[in-house]
Amino acid sequence: MSRIFITGSSDGIGLSAAKLLSEQGHTVVLHARNSDRAATTQQAVPNAKVLIADLRSIKETKALGQEANTHGPYDAIIHNAGIGFGATSSREITDDGISAVFAVNTLAPFILTCLMDRPKRLLYMSSDSHYGGDNSLRNVKTSHSYGDSKLHDMMLANAFARRWGDTQVVSMHPGWVRTKMGGSMAPGGIGKPTKALAEWAIGVGELAKLRTGCFFSPGGEERPDKAAGDVGKQEELLEICQEVSGVQVPA
Repeated sequence: MSRIFITGSSDGIGLSAAKLLSEQGHTVVLHARNSDRAATTQQAVPNAKVLIADLRSIKETKALGQEANTHGPYDAIIHNAGIGFGATSSREITDDGISAVFAVNTLAPFILTCLMDRPKRLLYMSSDSHYGGDNSLRNVKTSHSYGDSKLHDMMLANAFARRWGDTQVVSMHPGWVRTKMGGSMAPGGIGKPTKALAEWAIGVGELAKLRTGCFFSPGGEERPDKAAGDVGKQEELLEICQEVSGVQVPA
């Protein structure tokens, strides 16, 4: 049996995958933004441990990383939390003086990756919206661009894949599916990406065999925007995240 940690797991694909994994007998440690969401998540996945943190806050994200470590080690960590596309917080500047989109979608996975013990498998949830993203990193700390943040997630995945040869580090596009973020008009259902994510998390199926650093959808490996592969920009993003968070990339 595997142990999996999933951020942003109070609804959507994160919750759906958590339920499937728990039903299969795996141990899941989940994350919710507040106590109300944690309560509904606990009802949906009774056997799960649900941790609470608002990822818009650097302080709370650091505390989440430390708390999550106490329930590990993990076979897989899935950075699934994200905001954008009409969310009320999608144009918010946080108390830390940064965009909420940057805080949740980019900085939080960076902080958690650096503070948590290294798993066997590490996934950053991206999107095909990354194809319209800008890797120039201009005004990145106050940018509200969802596409930019999803490109950042791929850049983080590539940067850590280069560093950690013994961990499969990947990024995933789940598809345009009917979730709170995807909306009711999305053409796809949640079943296919849920099954793909759950299988990857426990290391079975074709996706679990893909090379580290790759970008995939439920159907297999995809070709990313070449901007995600710019090593110089990957390192620049790491430096920005270190400066803003005060968290250093582990050796």
